[in-house]
Amino acid sequence: MRNIGSIMNTSIDDLSERISIMRRAETVDDDGNPVQGNPETVRECWAKVLPSGSLIRDGYSETVNQVNYRIVIRYYTGIKPDDLIMWKGKKLTMTAPPYDAESRHVWTVLECKELIEDAGRS
Repeated sequence: MRNIGSIMNTSIDDLSERISIMRRAETVDDDGNPVQGNPETVRECWAKVLPSGSLIRDGYSETVNQVNYRIVIRYYTGIKPDDLIMWKGKKLTMTAPPYDAESRHVWTVLECKELIEDAGRS
């Protein structure tokens, strides 16, 4: 059975990539200051991952290489904008808050980026 959604013609069958949604654990040190710990997995789910663009900026003293991704998952409301997405060993950070595609409660869309360090250096 194919459940056709309207975002980029996505169906349940298209969710073929496994992703992990990770969140940094927040604890308090001995002085009462908040400290962020290592990321912990909040949820694992199937997704459709689409590279949506890339950015190469050559500044006077810096080079930024970035790949943008659009990730579509089944509707889920527990994702925070500062959560990390792990996909195929890549750490992706969100560039916008997650949103409900067309307000239909079918798909959640995550706009993410991957910073590629040391690209092009020899």
